[in-house]
Amino acid sequence: MPFSLMAENMAFMMVTAMLKNFYLYLVRHISEKVKPLKKTSRLKAFILHFVSVPAKWVRTGRRNVLNLYTNKAYYSEVFLE
Repeated sequence: MPFSLMAENMAFMMVTAMLKNFYLYLVRHISEKVKPLKKTSRLKAFILHFVSVPAKWVRTGRRNVLNLYTNKAYYSEVFLE
């Protein structure tokens, strides 16, 4: 356990459990649209496919557009407006 007091450890475990449930929900819904990501994928695969992608917000035509610098085609399916 990361903390010396029982109350702090309990709060840590509750937050960790909520984050895991949110992650499983997110992966379950995204894996339907993205083929390389499976429902049983671990966090490292999720980070590889979604977090470590270079992007920049660009203002064109009076609106902000997310410009992704990658050649992976499944981003257009997931991030439709």
